[in-house]
Amino acid sequence: MNPKILEMVPWDAAMPRVPQEILILLSGAIAALSIWFIVLECKRRKDLVPLFAFVGGGAAIVYEPLGDMLVGALYPVHDQIGWIDLFGRKIPLFIGLLYFWYMSVPAIYFLKRVEQGLKAASLRRLYALTMLVATGIELFGVNLHAWVYYGPQSFVVFGVPLWAAFTYGAFVISISVGLHLISTGFDRRHHWLIVPAIPLFLIAGHCTTALPAAAAMFSTDNPFWIWLGGGASIALSLLLVHAVSLIYCSDSRYAARRSLSYAGLGTALRG
Repeated sequence: MNPKILEMVPWDAAMPRVPQEILILLSGAIAALSIWFIVLECKRRKDLVPLFAFVGGGAAIVYEPLGDMLVGALYPVHDQIGWIDLFGRKIPLFIGLLYFWYMSVPAIYFLKRVEQGLKAASLRRLYALTMLVATGIELFGVNLHAWVYYGPQSFVVFGVPLWAAFTYGAFVISISVGLHLISTGFDRRHHWLIVPAIPLFLIAGHCTTALPAAAAMFSTDNPFWIWLGGGASIALSLLLVHAVSLIYCSDSRYAARRSLSYAGLGTALRG
């Protein structure tokens, strides 16, 4: 156990007013635009999958305090415009708004790309774009003191541990897979299960990939093990993307064999 990490939590920090208000406006504006996208996708698909994903994304906020503990992050408590208070952590309004679109829109877009024939290179680009967006948000928020990372972090650039950004991109992928499984595998009358499923797939994707770095931070302050833990979290995130590409990307040999086997099974059943 590394008791020092508990002493590093900046409980006395205050959240600046102006950056917080900017983030609320940005998150709210993107959420409003996302509603327009959700409506269009519901009309195109002729079902409520996008709407359920949007609601499920908002519900996933219950995981944020636990995720923050894993990555060693804290939203300053003082002067915060709050959204929820769980597990002894206050979560600000701008994060509550962000969850609605960040946990749903990329996954809905993933469904659309899979329908069109997703390529492995395209999936990697989508993952890289998600990471860039996450890193940009982190750099903005951390350097304006809207939140802070603490503890013996690795791969830190301008106050942001980059290993964490890899895991943020990874849970977008795990949510996308979960949304696809339910939307294609369940009857429409069961699509409402997407709402509780989004938080579950978020937890699965983030806990799994962030665990090595978190275990290292909470166990030791030795730089070698801290960097090794962060590297393992990065490797697990990339491994998840690779595994998804094997299953979902049309140019994957495994996906091609799977499609052929399904086609053969369908022919046998019809015969």
